[in-house]
Amino acid sequence: MPHILVVEDEEHLAIGIKYNLEAEGFTVTTVGNGQAALAAIAATNGPTNGPTNGPTNGPTNEPVDLVVLDLMLPGMSGYAVCEAIRGQGSDTPVVMLTARTLVEDRIRGFDAGTDVYLQKPFDLDELLSIVRNLLARRGRHGRTRPVATEKPVATEQTLATEQAASSQDALPVPAAVYRFGDAEVNFDTWEARSGDRPVRLTNLEMKLLKYLVDHEGTVSSRSDLLKRVWGMARTPATRTVDTFMLNLRKYFETDPARPVHFLSVRGMGYRFVREKPAAHPTSPAEEKGGGPTGIGAPQE
Repeated sequence: MPHILVVEDEEHLAIGIKYNLEAEGFTVTTVGNGQAALAAIAATNGPTNGPTNGPTNGPTNEPVDLVVLDLMLPGMSGYAVCEAIRGQGSDTPVVMLTARTLVEDRIRGFDAGTDVYLQKPFDLDELLSIVRNLLARRGRHGRTRPVATEKPVATEQTLATEQAASSQDALPVPAAVYRFGDAEVNFDTWEARSGDRPVRLTNLEMKLLKYLVDHEGTVSSRSDLLKRVWGMARTPATRTVDTFMLNLRKYFETDPARPVHFLSVRGMGYRFVREKPAAHPTSPAEEKGGGPTGIGAPQE
C-alpha cells in the first residue's frame, strides 16, 4: 500500500490524520519536525538520528509516496522542508497544511514546491480526496508496468470474435503523447522527455504545461495563469509564473535564453508555440528571452 509521511508537531492532530489515513488502507509514518521528515524520506525507513519533537512511529522500509506537511514546525518551517525535498530532485507529492490564509502565504508554498495548500481547519474528506488523487496521478507517472498474462488457446469461436472486434478497432486511437521540438509529453501518464533525457515535472509544472498546450498560440496573462492553473481568485504581484516559465524553458528549450516555444509577450503575458517559427524579424511586442534570466516579466 502507498506510504504516507505525516509531518505534524501537534500530537492530537497527527494521531487523527494517521488514524483516518490508515482506515483508508494507507501505511502511515508520523514525525514531529522537519529534520526527521527529511531523514525519513532519505532513508525510507522512518526518522533516523537527531531529536524529534512530537509524534513518531515505527520504521518502515517502504519509500514515501506522499507527504502531508504542516507549515509551522519547530526548528525548520514547512517551506524549508518542501524546498529541501525538491532540492533533492524528488517529485513526491506534498500537501501543505496551515492556518495562514493570505494569498502571499499560498504563493510562497507553491514557490517552495508544494502541490496542494490546504488551510486549517480543513474537512477530513477533502484531505482524503486530495491524497487519493495525488497518489493516483503518481501511480500513472511511470510507476506501474503491465503484467504479462498467459494468452488463452484460440478456438474457432474466439477467432471469429477477434476478427469481428478487429474490424471495429481498426479506427486510429488518438495518442496521448504530445510532441513539440525535441520534447514529448504524455499527459495520461505524466511522463515527459526532452531529447533522450527524461524530465521530472511537479504537478503544478505539468498543469501549467497542459494549460499552455491547450491554449497554443494564444497569449495568457500572468493573472489568467494564476487563476486557471493555481486557482487563485485574487492575483497579487508575484514572480511565481515567471519562475515556473523559466523552469519549463530549462526543461524543454535547447537554449533557455533564446526560447522558441515558451515565449514572452511584452506587456501582455506568455504564449506557447508548438512549431519553431520561420526566421523573421522579431515583433516589437514579442520577446523570446527578455532579461538576464531569460524571463521577460510582463507588466499588467
